[in-house]
Amino acid sequence: MKYKISIFLIILSQFAKAQVFSDYVDSSNLNIKKAVDFYKQYLSEFEGTSLPDYSKYWSKDDCKRFKTPDPIVYSITSDYPTYNFGAQKTIFYAREYTNYVHLKTLMTQTDSLNNISVYAITNHYISINDNSEKIHFISPIKINSHLYSTEKNGNIRYYFLKTHQFNKAKSDQLITLLKKFEKDWGFEPIQFDYYFSNTQDELGAMKGLDYYYGMEQTYPSGIAFPEDKIVYCNGYDENNLHEVLHLYLNPTHEKSPVNHGLIYYLGGSIGQNFNYLINKMNEYLSKYPDTDLSTFETLETKDITLHINHTVIGLICKIIDEKEGVNGLKRLLTYNDINTLFKKEFGLDKKEWDSFLKRKFKKYNTLKK
Repeated sequence: MKYKISIFLIILSQFAKAQVFSDYVDSSNLNIKKAVDFYKQYLSEFEGTSLPDYSKYWSKDDCKRFKTPDPIVYSITSDYPTYNFGAQKTIFYAREYTNYVHLKTLMTQTDSLNNISVYAITNHYISINDNSEKIHFISPIKINSHLYSTEKNGNIRYYFLKTHQFNKAKSDQLITLLKKFEKDWGFEPIQFDYYFSNTQDELGAMKGLDYYYGMEQTYPSGIAFPEDKIVYCNGYDENNLHEVLHLYLNPTHEKSPVNHGLIYYLGGSIGQNFNYLINKMNEYLSKYPDTDLSTFETLETKDITLHINHTVIGLICKIIDEKEGVNGLKRLLTYNDINTLFKKEFGLDKKEWDSFLKRKFKKYNTLKK
């Protein structure tokens, strides 16, 4: 559902001319003016899906460590920059500290009826007195490091609020699951950073956001950045297998139509295992019996917590796994399209998918009456 929403918002944003307002800040302060001009230039380099040359704006260490050093860039959706949502960007707060300037920005869009949609409220910290480097952004996690603790367990470096008591038992559970996955699939362990919180609000603050579109959602969620080897999640505590599997599988299988559904099968979603998702799909089909699963790839869900496409692919993975294990799952990842998969694996044409899938969902329902 979040993907569907993002497409709609992207279409709107592409027709809007971006404007950055800074009338509310003290332009007589030279350091604030310098920071605002720097920030405006940065925003101007986000066009469509194009990204700026981060080395012009972020520290050498951050650019060396991360492909995307800015944690705000992919906060609303993973496929389109946050800065391109909202045509009007208003810098409404600017405060100078000893070594940096803090800016707050309201990102909005106004429609033809003058209705205002708010997409984000961001925080940016701009270093102005660093003699070792040119002017650059400072990561919010560094600025607010006094609020967070870190803990290393195996190949995972955790970051979390100091108010949270680290649960090593949950972390050990994740490491046990990962070791089995690595052994079964032939992967080497990955060293990665794992940022987690209880709520979306807390996770947003970690990234430098007071608000972002979709922040009000209360169910567990997360996002992974395989190239930077980072996971962000809320509501999962120390054990979010789903997002961690993206770090392992996305580098080689991200374009596979099976990849995300496989991760649903192996790691569950919204804080639940895959059996829960099967039961949820059965409840959905009972509530909406006219649902045509032969169109599952593009079918828009009426339940924001249920992703129909990924759940159907997860079911296919379950069927194949029970027959052939990991070798069968690896074969599924080699298909370039779902039509070919159904034809070769099950001998089915598209018109037969609906009845086949509904029978299989009923078969695996664990809440049978």
